[in-house]
Amino acid sequence: MSSSSKAEKDRLYHLDLIRFIAALYVVFYHFGFRGYAKDNFSILQFPPIESFSKYGYLGVDLFFIISGFVILMSVKNSNLIDFIISRVTRLYPAFWFCVLLSAMIMTFYGGDLFVVELDQVLFNLTMLNGFFGVEHVDGVYWSLVVELKFYILIGIILLIKQLKHIKIFGYTLLSIAALQIFLPFSEAPLYLRIIYYITFAKWSAYFVAGMFFYLIKSNRTILTNMIPIIVAYAIAVYNAIEKANLRNDLYGYNFNVAVVISLITVFFAIIFLISINQLKGLNKRVFLSFGILTYPLYLIHQNIGYIIFNQLGNTVNKWVLLVSVIILMLITSFLISKKIEKPLGSYMRNKLRENKILIRLKAKL
Repeated sequence: MSSSSKAEKDRLYHLDLIRFIAALYVVFYHFGFRGYAKDNFSILQFPPIESFSKYGYLGVDLFFIISGFVILMSVKNSNLIDFIISRVTRLYPAFWFCVLLSAMIMTFYGGDLFVVELDQVLFNLTMLNGFFGVEHVDGVYWSLVVELKFYILIGIILLIKQLKHIKIFGYTLLSIAALQIFLPFSEAPLYLRIIYYITFAKWSAYFVAGMFFYLIKSNRTILTNMIPIIVAYAIAVYNAIEKANLRNDLYGYNFNVAVVISLITVFFAIIFLISINQLKGLNKRVFLSFGILTYPLYLIHQNIGYIIFNQLGNTVNKWVLLVSVIILMLITSFLISKKIEKPLGSYMRNKLRENKILIRLKAKL
């Protein structure tokens, strides 16, 4: 069986569906709440859906659980070079296009509200700007910084060939995340702040949970792997409550802690059901069509959507505009996936795999 055929066989298509739903919920958060609630990003307000939309920011939390699951699944028989190639060719093609498209639209139609500079755009194209304090072209890119930190740590584990001790890595991340609860970043000494930053301590519980969910699925051992998951859940809930309270102060809206806890619980429950093969009925290849929309949809929707709202919001019925913009974003995401992400990613992957320097380096590692 070829590697591509095996990847198709092993793929969990229900994760594609869940990732798409999470991304769509983030879209509703920005369009149905965030744009109007603060900073006047959007002139349109949608009161009937605010109570639903305002919790859509938690879709990113679900992304992080899935990321921990999927990355561990993808590196089980991998090495550092193959892992780097897979991440670079997966992340960059769509990202480059979305950065350039967003920057272009912001330049021509963003006015004084959405301003972008050339050097900022160029630094954004590296995806490393968040490590150097350079503002994102679109605010949604913040989560990519967290993802990159996770990938870097996984890459180090592959480099030192310690994937067999991945549980120790998970326990370490959990311990640091728990420590930040008792000794917050603002009160910690410099060395500990650096550790918190490197290990993305406010978010790591989600990745760790995803990793141990994957271990349940692959090893069929529930009891020992559920203990760190329960700890990760407790840390995630604590941090989510803290963030909800901060949002209450920031937006002046009532973020119900019970709703936040319920959503986090649902996220953990869904991935747990997948890990014990209880959602096999949803593991249908048709959901791959939704999965391919997720990444470009997440990258492209926010600032461009706000600009469209602000340009047309005074002349077009706001509900018609909302639905139209979401449909536009879905179509654009499909085109990016088919015309940019897939072909450019495949081209880059083939070239990198054929690169003699990388081949020699791979043989030495």
